[in-house]
Amino acid sequence: MFYYEKLFGMSKAQKRVCLFLILTVGFIDYMGIGLVYPLFSSLIFDKDLSILPETASSGMRGFYLGLLLSLMPITQFFSAPIFGSLSDRKGRRGVLAVSLTIGIFGYLASVIGIHVKSLTILIFSRVLIGASAGSAAVVQAALADISSSKEKAKNFGLYNMALGAGFTLGPFLGGKLSDPNFLGIGSLVLPFWFSFVAILVNIIFVIAYFKETHGAEERAQIRFSEGLKNLQKALHMQGIRTLLLCAFLFSFGWSFFFEFAPVFLIGQYDFHPPDIGNFYAYSGALYALSCGVLIRPIVNKFSPQAVFFWSLILAGAYVLLFLFIENSTILWFYVPFLLFLVALVYPTVTAMISNWAGKKMQGETLGVLQSVQSVAFALSPLFSGTLIGNYLFMPVVIGGASMLMAGVVFGIFLISVYLYK
Repeated sequence: MFYYEKLFGMSKAQKRVCLFLILTVGFIDYMGIGLVYPLFSSLIFDKDLSILPETASSGMRGFYLGLLLSLMPITQFFSAPIFGSLSDRKGRRGVLAVSLTIGIFGYLASVIGIHVKSLTILIFSRVLIGASAGSAAVVQAALADISSSKEKAKNFGLYNMALGAGFTLGPFLGGKLSDPNFLGIGSLVLPFWFSFVAILVNIIFVIAYFKETHGAEERAQIRFSEGLKNLQKALHMQGIRTLLLCAFLFSFGWSFFFEFAPVFLIGQYDFHPPDIGNFYAYSGALYALSCGVLIRPIVNKFSPQAVFFWSLILAGAYVLLFLFIENSTILWFYVPFLLFLVALVYPTVTAMISNWAGKKMQGETLGVLQSVQSVAFALSPLFSGTLIGNYLFMPVVIGGASMLMAGVVFGIFLISVYLYK
């Protein structure tokens, strides 16, 4: 009998319900993240749909697109450690319900912002939704609570599968629900109503069926600067610093390319929200398939260092080829290999950092890696929107160049290690 059964009287059936709810929370979070990709570019750049004045410059439109995309990861970066600390002190169930409730108000604010065409309200909604996404820390803690040591790998695998499925479905739903031809009721506001209802149902299930997995304690303090402290730790780690830099450069480049690709698709191929939704759904499915199945022969046969180096170089060069695709039909044949290369990067850098950190620093070091990647995902849209508005090809150029730079940095590191042996 596991400790959660001893402390909280949790039956196997209750454990299954709790696991299902945990997976549902993760699925809906990432569905909401993916859902906005087909929408914000149209809300900002499509002058027939835009919430900005017609006289707004392309630079201004790019700036606001970057702001809308970056606010969620920035807010989540700080909210996750806060909610995690609260759940250690007060238990998981109540904190999870509160964080989800914040998401309810966030999506409601999105609906209002689009209805009244208020960019200010829409920006505020992204702050609320980002704060709500800090529930990821609570969800993962609850998953660890209900898992024995033998179950953790399997259960966290299910959690990551739920995240991937949510991110795959989100853009597809966003594109379909925003299509005016969808059952005669499609609109730009409908996807946000969909997320509102989904989270509301989730809250009801959490309150009614989620059994507490962690007793209330008074040992953990709320640390608002937890994210910044993680970054400071990253800068002082001797052997792992190069890997963290490469992870940052690659994540920055991939985020720059993937988040701003709709602007390029709209300008180059006249894509509309349903087309962009299909593009992201297709990409998400390919990424999940690559991570789960296709990359295994490569990572099993070659060293992580070799896989990491060549995947960085090839991914960067391959992204730059995007500039030479003149027919949108070719995109569907171009994307699979790109997602395969990206799928090789993250597991190999994680494996290397884990191996180099040693057994006593696993959680701390991998947490720093996550923080570095979160910063990269937040910075790329925040500081690059204006540039994208003026130069539609910048997602391709800067994205590919940043990935290539990561490969060059890691290559120099490998050479230096070889020379000093």
